[in-house]
Amino acid sequence: MNGGAWFISIFLLVGLVAALAASFTRFYARWRAYRYSLRIRVDLPVRLERVVTKRLMSLERGGSIGGLAFTAAATAAFASGFGVSDESSLTGLYLAGAAFAGAGVGTAVAALTGSSSVAPDQPRVARSGAVEVRDYLAPLERIGARIVVAAAVVALLASTVLAAPGNDGALFAIAFFAIAGALSLVLFEVAGRRVVDASQPAGSTAELVWDDAVRATTLRALVTAPLALGAYCLIFGVVGIAETADSALVSVTSLAFAGIFSGVAVAAAIVSLAIKPESYFVRRLWPNLRWSDTADAAADAV
Repeated sequence: MNGGAWFISIFLLVGLVAALAASFTRFYARWRAYRYSLRIRVDLPVRLERVVTKRLMSLERGGSIGGLAFTAAATAAFASGFGVSDESSLTGLYLAGAAFAGAGVGTAVAALTGSSSVAPDQPRVARSGAVEVRDYLAPLERIGARIVVAAAVVALLASTVLAAPGNDGALFAIAFFAIAGALSLVLFEVAGRRVVDASQPAGSTAELVWDDAVRATTLRALVTAPLALGAYCLIFGVVGIAETADSALVSVTSLAFAGIFSGVAVAAAIVSLAIKPESYFVRRLWPNLRWSDTADAAADAV
């Protein structure tokens, strides 16, 4: 690997280690929980603080550990010359992609092995109907991930036909991101359904709302990997094919496609900031919820 790739690798590893260490500190855990509370506009009762922070930090630790493992493995593979030449300018992107994929796997493991419980002598609160993944994730994220990964797979198939002979570096880039994106999408689809299908033991309305909040956080963490990896494939991989293609038409078409997708990605990011997808589940499942409805007194009264 070149110096830039080593810098990115070290930066990612140090950042992930720092995130993992921070997840064990009470100050960081409380800050993350209450910051999330403000973003989704749902009050976090003091009596639920420990349970909620524990579950949120479990997800963060899982993502950090998975990201660390995948980034370290990718660094070792690329440093030994596997798949990528030392002068490859895309090595840093491979490392970032490995970190995203690892974070998704780690989050899935943490979500599927964790559990929430209610004391047997407490009353239980249940919702009136069943829920699905679409109740927790905005269509922009849920459907967007499928579209991006599908487009990445199409780009991979097209590149095997249109790429110039000997252009193994660009083909490796597209294959790496397309395959990793497809696998992470499968992980999201399978793990996401298991997360949603898990039981929701709750002793109050506040507990049920915050269980939904943790589920929404889990699903958003899982869907980030296919979105990022698919986008990497479409933007950087296609640009690599365009720069080395024998046909001028292929080069122009590839660059035009990359430019269009970049514009769509920017527009989607702007829309995402406007609609606040992190609070989508509140609008979907709790449309009449007020800030005070999850306060200790109100929750106990329910």
